[in-house]
Amino acid sequence: MYDDLLRWNRWWPKNRDNKGLLCWGSSTVEPPLKSDFATNDWQGAAYESGLDNSPMYDKVPFNKQTHMLELADAGLMGLYVMDCDALADIANILGKKEESKELKARGAYYRKNLAQLWDEKAGMYKNKRTDTGELSSRISPTNFYPLLAKAPTQAQAERMVKEHLLNPEEFNGEWMMPSIARNDPAFKDQEYWRGRIWGPMNFLVYLGLKNYDLPEARKVLAEKSNRLMMENVKLNGYIYENYNAITGNVKDPAEGKRMGDNYYHWGALLGFIALMENGL
Repeated sequence: MYDDLLRWNRWWPKNRDNKGLLCWGSSTVEPPLKSDFATNDWQGAAYESGLDNSPMYDKVPFNKQTHMLELADAGLMGLYVMDCDALADIANILGKKEESKELKARGAYYRKNLAQLWDEKAGMYKNKRTDTGELSSRISPTNFYPLLAKAPTQAQAERMVKEHLLNPEEFNGEWMMPSIARNDPAFKDQEYWRGRIWGPMNFLVYLGLKNYDLPEARKVLAEKSNRLMMENVKLNGYIYENYNAITGNVKDPAEGKRMGDNYYHWGALLGFIALMENGL
């Protein structure tokens, strides 16, 4: 799979780079994609992120010339640098020294550029409008993904944890981590990526925390993730796609509906985090 993964890695700087910062987008294709929603534009870019209705992208313009959202994405950049680092390791194993050098250089370039998204006042990486230069006030677990890239210093990582991850007004609480900060107006929606808890987000944040000396944060996230999964297993026998961040119950009592598929594979990541934290 290495050659395919390398080709995919090389695609991003050519198609989703806006002056050294990566943005989600939606390229035109022929024939046009068919969907119940608009494609090859704002919704297509949101789909590319995987966070179909995240409030992070509300009212962000889509540039039809560049085929990108006008938003440099801290989460995308963190994931991309991690991808460069991992592929460089694979290239070394395969004896592809020049490609390893190429990947390391590309990872270092975007790791350095992540500094442009650091908000010193807030102690957090923020998404940044590429048309206005304004930092977004909306934060989700993806804003912790620069930890995956080993971009922040230890001191910066400690601020991210203290001021945001363990802040009960944002991501801490009985159930964690909500897909948008608790003090965001969209949190109350509890509709998919507008406040609900998703195993992959918790898992990726946990992997980022493992790059730093942050034992308390790892322990809290691991224990609360596992408890969320197991409480629902005991209640109804299922591991779900996502969970209500207010009640911790996949069924929303006020609406009597389920927002996540049952027995969904990535929900088990909530328990896998605890296994990793316990050294298994």
